[in-house]
Amino acid sequence: MRGHELVFREIRPGEYWPPVLPNGVFAGVPFGSSTTHQLLEVKDWGLSCEGVNYTWAEIQGISISGDVVCLISTKYISGGLRFHVETCSLIDADGLRRTQINGYPVEYCLMNRITFEHQREQEGRVSRSE
Repeated sequence: MRGHELVFREIRPGEYWPPVLPNGVFAGVPFGSSTTHQLLEVKDWGLSCEGVNYTWAEIQGISISGDVVCLISTKYISGGLRFHVETCSLIDADGLRRTQINGYPVEYCLMNRITFEHQREQEGRVSRSE
């Protein structure tokens, strides 16, 4: 790590450590609800769901308070997307429902993906294994 920054290393083509969330459909329990919903779709350019879109650059950060995660963005008046941890899953490109990737819960892999994409915008910040 450099200071307080994560260092991502490519362990296999397209797979990184710590794990980053691949593209797919991300589901979980939104804040204020008690049932699981499709929260967003993870895409190469960012996150989307039912007309709400965030490019990776439009997500300013992540906060966790208790069991609630907030993806912070000033793009919309709500200030960001909120959901409960430990309720999430991802349906990946192969149609498999996953709750973990390499031992990490998918919600933390989403947080890693946001950090990864922000770092990738700054050339040379993602290390590739030989």
